[in-house]
Amino acid sequence: MNPVWIRKAAALPARQLHMVGAGLLLIVAAALWFYALRAPLAVLRAVRAEQSQLALAAGDPTLLAAQLAVLDTDSKALAQRLGAGAGQASTQPASQAQVRLVGALGTLAREHGVNLHGVAPAPDEMALSFVRLGFDVDASGPYTALVDWIGAIERAQPTLAVAGFEMHAGETPGQVSMKIRVASYQAQENAP
Repeated sequence: MNPVWIRKAAALPARQLHMVGAGLLLIVAAALWFYALRAPLAVLRAVRAEQSQLALAAGDPTLLAAQLAVLDTDSKALAQRLGAGAGQASTQPASQAQVRLVGALGTLAREHGVNLHGVAPAPDEMALSFVRLGFDVDASGPYTALVDWIGAIERAQPTLAVAGFEMHAGETPGQVSMKIRVASYQAQENAP
């Protein structure tokens, strides 16, 4: 240590020296708590709470059986919903499915007050075990009508999704022109 600091500390009254020492101990204890102990103890509490929940669920087989039954019915309903859409698309030729989708887009556009200016097929793409059939659509209308139309497209069929869009101010006030890519996901024939 520096001899000057040692002389200054020795010159202090014992009471002040004890107060400085206690203050340093409090600062070190607070730093130890905030920087070294608090986070691991919070993680430990979370792990113990999760462990007790798992032990409670594992101890009651009727609760586990009820959860499995709910999951089974949900998965069957989802498989039936998706299977019906995929089954319809697979029994139809690709051109009929495209015409049906374009017709559905036109119907939804009329319902929401959106003007369709053109629909063109986009190149097919592979996405995992699905074939993504795309359509590039030019449309215009009020902003809220376009947003509602996009939502209706995604809710119309479980295999439809909006893959991308661009919006620009329209030529007339209050109108927005939009280019949108609508994708229909179809299962591959030879998927594993």
